Amino acid sequence: MSLILQVFYTFFSSVLLSLAIPNEWLSFGSPFIAFAALIPFYTAIKNSKNFWTAFLLGFIQTCATHLISFFWLANFKDFAALTLGASAFGTGCIGAAYGALLYLPYAKKNNSNFLNDLSVQNIDTVPFRVFWFAAVYTSYEWCKSSGFLGYPWGTISQCMFNARIFMQTAAITGTYGITFITVFFSALISEGLDLYYKTPNLPAKKRIISTYKTTASFWLILFSLSMVYGLFQFNKTRTPVKKVTSVIVQQNEDPWKQASDSESITLSMNLTEEKLNRLRGEGLKADLIVWSEGVLKSVFPDSKLHYERYPYERSLTDFIRQNQTPLLTGGSYMRTYSDGSREYFNAALVFDRYGNFRGYYPKNHLVPFAEAIPFMEYPSVKNFMEKIIGISAGWTPGDQYTFFDIPCQWYSKPLIDTVKNINLNEAYDEQSRRESLPPVTKISTPICYDDAFTDIMRPLWRNGTEVFMNITDDSWSLKKSAEIQHFTVAAYRSIEYRTTLVRSTNSGVSVVLDPAGKVICELPLFEACSSICDIPVYKRTTTTYARFGNWLPFVLNIFLLLYFLWNCLTFNNLDYVFPEKHIRSHKKHHKKSHKKAKKDKSSKR
Repeated sequence: MSLILQVFYTFFSSVLLSLAIPNEWLSFGSPFIAFAALIPFYTAIKNSKNFWTAFLLGFIQTCATHLISFFWLANFKDFAALTLGASAFGTGCIGAAYGALLYLPYAKKNNSNFLNDLSVQNIDTVPFRVFWFAAVYTSYEWCKSSGFLGYPWGTISQCMFNARIFMQTAAITGTYGITFITVFFSALISEGLDLYYKTPNLPAKKRIISTYKTTASFWLILFSLSMVYGLFQFNKTRTPVKKVTSVIVQQNEDPWKQASDSESITLSMNLTEEKLNRLRGEGLKADLIVWSEGVLKSVFPDSKLHYERYPYERSLTDFIRQNQTPLLTGGSYMRTYSDGSREYFNAALVFDRYGNFRGYYPKNHLVPFAEAIPFMEYPSVKNFMEKIIGISAGWTPGDQYTFFDIPCQWYSKPLIDTVKNINLNEAYDEQSRRESLPPVTKISTPICYDDAFTDIMRPLWRNGTEVFMNITDDSWSLKKSAEIQHFTVAAYRSIEYRTTLVRSTNSGVSVVLDPAGKVICELPLFEACSSICDIPVYKRTTTTYARFGNWLPFVLNIFLLLYFLWNCLTFNNLDYVFPEKHIRSHKKHHKKSHKKAKKDKSSKR
């Protein structure tokens, strides 16, 4: 296969994967396209002639997918060159390295059988190559989704929201089990097509077909088990123990375009009060009001007095006090140190029903090169970013996990009323009062990007979270695909931890998901609206994924490392990297040997 054709196959694979990922044409993407998306890429890799070609193909496939799927990153204020360009290049570099790794099983074949380019001749490598491709690609998605520069979008699992039965596997393996099974299928089909067209010319035809059937049977068993487990979990009856009656508000106001937050706060209050009045008319009350990320512009805690008078028509504090309902919203928090230095956090702010500011959760995983600029603390870097690129500052990543106990209601009346201890000793009066208080729900408030990272969400769950309540502002993207892409990544958190996920966003997708990923409540995209939702709170259960985290990529990475080391010890590395040089050398040696043999034969005559 020529290099031009390999590049075409690779780019075509990128287009297919971009169509499978939520996009402007297919709102939630396509699981069916996802299963076939990597077939052309697999074909191109296995027909590569050397590591450098595979390296190039890996770069093209991953970089092109990123640019096609996430073009909306160019709308990220003044950071387009960094958010789109730098992220695409970085993703491409990771993909290039893994592209070279994908070629490893073929390097041995191409060197040892360079006169015969029949890729399926060695029957022992057919199942291994399929497994290798799935393992390497799964490891690639783990690598690109981890760490400070992690970008968990553009993954195979992101294509599966319309296959929620299949998604249930995430409770065991996380998203990477879904990636592994899907990519395994693409590799299997590619090998099958190659086998179909080359079978008449193959020796040991029956053995080859038998080996392929065994590999296909393994995938079928794996997929069937996933579907059976998914059917059981998706249709399982789960009864909540508590509920948090909440008013979720979607302002659809871009805070970046507003000089002040007066308009956004006023709109949010009006949308909230509309739903609170409806509850009052039904004789009910709300337990919590939830606004999105970045609604309040003034920095806390210094602005507490400011919001007692602002907005001037009706202050935020007065609004909370009059409605007697706690508020969760997005804003910023400043931490001041004894030496006068300050740190600013993108934060979730919580106010009690009396309007008192009670605490904050600082966003832990910041968007690299936008919210967080590496080495910005150094004057030389700061001056360069300000003068050349125009970036003046960045947020400080959070250094703590904060939880909020929100008063709520029992989902159904307990069989036994709350126990009360009556004692003549007055010291017991406070205990009796505490025992008669309503139940509380422990919520955590991951902000925007936080909800895509295991190193953030897993500690939140392990420390007692009963409900994930994410606040997000993606309004700057201006594209529905951006809103839905973020949602489809976050949706896995409800399944992985079998808990309720709430997303209150500026423009979408504002939604409540149950532990099976089913939609309980949803607001339309890019509309200013609000909704009343009884958020169900379930008894905490420990899933395999919650207990062990990303165990699957860990196991696969060990396997990849061992195989790589074994190849380094048993094969000529130079011939691996430069097979053409090896072939030319062999041909030259063969030509010399032929001439010498001919000369010896003539001399004997």
